[in-house]
Amino acid sequence: MDVKIDSLVPCHVLQTDPERVFSTVERNGIAVLLKDNKPAYIVLKYKTHGDKPASPGKRSLTLHEAMKLVLSEAPGRTMHASKLADEIYDRKLYVQRDGGKASYMQIRARCTHYKHLFEALPGNYIKLKDDVDSHAGESVPANAE
Repeated sequence: MDVKIDSLVPCHVLQTDPERVFSTVERNGIAVLLKDNKPAYIVLKYKTHGDKPASPGKRSLTLHEAMKLVLSEAPGRTMHASKLADEIYDRKLYVQRDGGKASYMQIRARCTHYKHLFEALPGNYIKLKDDVDSHAGESVPANAE
């Protein structure tokens, strides 16, 4: 589980300043309460089945749509798969149902399913093909054609 440093909150804060704990959860989706300087408890925001993990007001993207967006802005339209996964998660363009980020292996798998959009290069780099319009609508997986 990836946890941002600003998600760490000492346990005593829950009693002295509970609003700080809740605002941390609102901001990061999680607060990790520390007891004796070690993670002891996790506070998560409850999401109903219909809730989307994306930021309010933003349309939730599919993973390949998020990949297209980030790669279209990258130098040479190319990024390492793990850096691409990090950037997508940091920008909250695509978040898994459990609030986690897509793994670099999921990123690589999308290259296989969307060969018309992405090219997998040596060294685990992903390239957005030059003839792809990053603002086009939903794309059909290569195996569905």
